[in-house]
Amino acid sequence: MSKLIAIAAVVVLAGLAAGAAHGGAPSRVRVPFSLTVPSPEYTAECGFPVEISSEGTLMVTIHTKADGAALEQDVFPGLRITVSAPSTGRSFSHVFGPTTYRYPDGIYEGAPAVITSTGVRGDAPGIPPDAGRIVTPGLVVAVIPDVGAIVVPTGPPVSQTGHFEDPATVVAAICAALAA
Repeated sequence: MSKLIAIAAVVVLAGLAAGAAHGGAPSRVRVPFSLTVPSPEYTAECGFPVEISSEGTLMVTIHTKADGAALEQDVFPGLRITVSAPSTGRSFSHVFGPTTYRYPDGIYEGAPAVITSTGVRGDAPGIPPDAGRIVTPGLVVAVIPDVGAIVVPTGPPVSQTGHFEDPATVVAAICAALAA
């Protein structure tokens, strides 16, 4: 799922990179978003091809310091995630809560980031949905000119509140829901 978030950030930041002001009012962009990618993790665990699709509206806000470095980026509240198995024709969907990226030192390759996700994180059939607030350390792994920052998580959550199933339970429920 974090790869999907990073891809979404790339798409949206294309519209923000040129428009980020030096201090002052935040820059805002609202764009439709639709993306489908294969899931190597679920494919390996389930034994059949699994895809993850996302669709919705991305709303991004970038606040800047006086020197122009981005401090915060809010991304895609209400994004709908669909997990599907083309070989079985089965799928299920859930809404994915908003994510905020904070760049305490600004945006540059190697810069630290704090990723905060709230709301529903997953909702596999047969088990209670994962929902709450997760704070994870991150790292800017690339800054692409005219696109923006690519951020990846760098470790386990530093803070987590809410309800979260064991990852193995979630994967088993996903595979069961998608099996023929």
